[in-house]
Amino acid sequence: MKMNSKLLALPLMAVSSAALAQHDPAHPNVVFILGDDMGYSGIHCYGGNNIPSPNIDYLAENGVQCMNYHANAPLSSPTRVSILTGCYQQRAGLNHIYSEIDPMDGLDPAVYPSMTKLLQAAGYRTGIMGKWHLGQDIKYNPLNNGFDVWHGYTMGNIDFHSHYNTQHKIDWWDGKELKDEPGYVTHLINKYSVEFIRESVEKEHKPFFLFVSHNAVHVPMQGPNDPPLRTPEVCPYRNDQDMTDAEYQRVYRDMVEALDDGVGQIMNTLRELGILDNTLIIYTSDNGGEAIAAQKFDGNNGYFRGAKGSVYEGGIRVPGIFYYPKGWGHRVSMDPIMSMDIMPTVLDFCNVNNNRKTDGISCLPTLQGCQPFPERPQFYAATGSQTVIDGTWKLVWTMQNQQEKLELFNLVNDIHEEHDLSTLYPERTAQMKKQIEDWWADVTKGTKLEGKTTFNSGWFYEITPEQMEKLRQGMTSKDMKQGT
Repeated sequence: MKMNSKLLALPLMAVSSAALAQHDPAHPNVVFILGDDMGYSGIHCYGGNNIPSPNIDYLAENGVQCMNYHANAPLSSPTRVSILTGCYQQRAGLNHIYSEIDPMDGLDPAVYPSMTKLLQAAGYRTGIMGKWHLGQDIKYNPLNNGFDVWHGYTMGNIDFHSHYNTQHKIDWWDGKELKDEPGYVTHLINKYSVEFIRESVEKEHKPFFLFVSHNAVHVPMQGPNDPPLRTPEVCPYRNDQDMTDAEYQRVYRDMVEALDDGVGQIMNTLRELGILDNTLIIYTSDNGGEAIAAQKFDGNNGYFRGAKGSVYEGGIRVPGIFYYPKGWGHRVSMDPIMSMDIMPTVLDFCNVNNNRKTDGISCLPTLQGCQPFPERPQFYAATGSQTVIDGTWKLVWTMQNQQEKLELFNLVNDIHEEHDLSTLYPERTAQMKKQIEDWWADVTKGTKLEGKTTFNSGWFYEITPEQMEKLRQGMTSKDMKQGT
């Protein structure tokens, strides 16, 4: 039976609220953990090259490990919109990173409300710790988007130690108050995540939804013991171009270790409070790893073609783990799950009615009952490129130097997207191109993207022309490592 948000008219009784948070399977808790720029093989359980991640590995070894999970976009903001709304991000008028320059751009709760609004209305306590990246203006603040508690930052990344963002401003918030504090960002996110869980159970006596939104492993590359990069005097964007491979790998491992340690802290807290068995833990990433990560850390994107910013598999295929110890058990899944499926899945799992139309599909029948995931085409877009995956087939449609390029791949036989079959299957190619055109017209109708294409919509992202050219060429991790 679905949880009716109208029940909020009656306050949760103290005698039963603790049971809701701790023991009632009709009101389970959810911890959603999102890595930043973590490629498919950025952790050990997905083939990471000597990257210890024992706590995340435990989730994978005892939960459902998805090998065919895709972020909705090869970029941060669009994927986050899809997670919170359950829809293709283009329906919210977004196909790019929310502008770091124009603070009047963001996820407007009055236009496209987040799933946390529904969870709040159903009696859940909601929190987000870490990265927001869905608008700098106060109207887009997480507390206006259905979160009760937020400690974190607004922009795409901040210095892990000094907390300066790319505009050379301190960017650390406590709710709607700019309130800096000392500490390594990952450690702060871990600390506040644990505090939120304890307060939800011991003080608020409510079931909870916690969004752990990490900064790692996004640039600047800084481990807990590394010095600040951005200071009151200087504000460089990144620091990894001149790192040796060995130094980059050391810092990367340090960053993953700090993130993974936070996963362990969360699990220990849930276990101590007696609610681990009634809590769903989800782990994934917002997009694939950067091209430079694949260059300096062999196989970081699983040797898939492309990287962050690209609609080839290296830019969108990421880890996806669902851990629920009460009855799901361990298995490996090849179901084609996407980021936009998180919202309907969480609401379904929490027995919260969802009266909103979503593009995403609840994975709950697949996760708990091993039912086949419904077949559907999957669409992805970034400025300059679009793609559709339909069954085993994938069409990549790009524009380079005003020249259209269509590439058709069969992912069963060619997971690395090396052999273009478009000339051998012209009818299939034309049909799948039409699928993309129809989809784009549908998801952009009535938005600021209507009438535009991905080839002219524009996006803001600090990347060198050389890196972008590598992404456009779709070079594999191995290619870039060898310098071809």
